[in-house]
Amino acid sequence: MKHFVITLVLLIATASFAKDEWPRTFFVSGGIGLYASKGDLNERVLSVKDTAGKKQTIHSPALDVFASPDLTLGVNVREFSFDVNFQIWHSEQTINGFADESVKGNSLYWRISMEFMYNFFWPEFFQIGLGGSYSYTTLTTDNTSYIGDKVSESELMGSGIGFIGNVKYYLFDNLAIVPYMKIYENWFRNVYTEASGLCDLDSYMWQTFFFVGVDLQFNF
Repeated sequence: MKHFVITLVLLIATASFAKDEWPRTFFVSGGIGLYASKGDLNERVLSVKDTAGKKQTIHSPALDVFASPDLTLGVNVREFSFDVNFQIWHSEQTINGFADESVKGNSLYWRISMEFMYNFFWPEFFQIGLGGSYSYTTLTTDNTSYIGDKVSESELMGSGIGFIGNVKYYLFDNLAIVPYMKIYENWFRNVYTEASGLCDLDSYMWQTFFFVGVDLQFNF
């Protein structure tokens, strides 16, 4: 989280410095997208020890296709865009690692990202953007932590890098519609449970997320 604070300060400082040199606008955008993912969360089951040394098994949600709101606050400096992006969803998911799909749990997923974009054809009404992101992610799911006959939730925490592509079409001077595609490569490096507390994973859980959607963007 410290990296996001530092980056946000640099973003604001850069925008202030560029005020007289390059034209700038601030923007807010919101929309919705669809997620799909593939990786270790769909296949692996973790084994850790609690504070008393007892073995604990941690399953993870299978993460079927799900929808998520997409919220952004940022600044445009000529053909460059810098922003903070936030996504969150809550849904029931099948828990992996069992013989059938009868075990389910409610999952809460959220991601906060710092994004950078280069907008080709700026300042035309039609622009194509390419860029990247760095994000922090948590995934909390019921019925995933097992120790003896006790069942509880677990929380996976990690980071990710992303590739972003979008098309920006201005309906009016300050209002644009923005279809996009985002691909995140996530590594979950910590897990928290009530029994074992916060644990570092010996082997990271890797997961690739595909996110497509559309936003409305307002510039001011």
